[in-house]
Amino acid sequence: MKRILTAILMIALTLSFAFGQEEATATVDATVLANLTITKNLDVNFGNIPATGTPILVPSGSGHTDVGTQAVVGKFTVSGSDGVQISVVYDASITLGDGGTNTMTFTSDLDGFATEDPGSATGVVSGNQVTLGASGYYFWLGGNLGTLGNQATGTYASDATGGSGNFTLTIEYF
Repeated sequence: MKRILTAILMIALTLSFAFGQEEATATVDATVLANLTITKNLDVNFGNIPATGTPILVPSGSGHTDVGTQAVVGKFTVSGSDGVQISVVYDASITLGDGGTNTMTFTSDLDGFATEDPGSATGVVSGNQVTLGASGYYFWLGGNLGTLGNQATGTYASDATGGSGNFTLTIEYF
C-alpha cells in the first residue's frame, strides 16, 4: 500500500510540474562593424604667446588670437564603418605646468567633420554622437588658455611637472 501511495504521489507531482511549466524564447543578434581606430595626427601648440594675452586657437584654423606664428591646431583621424554613429568624450580642460609651480589651464574646443575639411567642421560636444563618413571622421582641437595676467615666463606642457596629463579623446560605437 505504501508503494502505491508513493507512486500516486510521484505521478501527481510530475503532472503538476508539466502543467505549471511555461517557456519563452529570444533571438540573439549582433552586427559586426569595422574596427574603430583613432590616430593623433597633430599635437596642439600655441607657439610663443604674450604674458598678458588671451590665447585662443580656433579649431577650424582661422581667427586665432594672441598665438605665435608657429601655432598648430591639434588633429585626430577616426576610421570605422561608414554611416555608423560613434560617441565622443573628451577632456573639457587640462592643466599645463612649467616644470615648477606655475600652471595654466587649457580649455578645449573640438570641431569635427566626416571629410578632411576643417572649414566645414562644426563643434562637437563631449558626450554627443557623430556619424562616420566613407573616409571616417576628422577632429580638430583648439581651445584657449584664458586671460593671462602677467603669466610667469617659461615653457608650459600638459605632461610637465604641474601639468595634469595629456588631452584625451575617447570614441566608441554608439
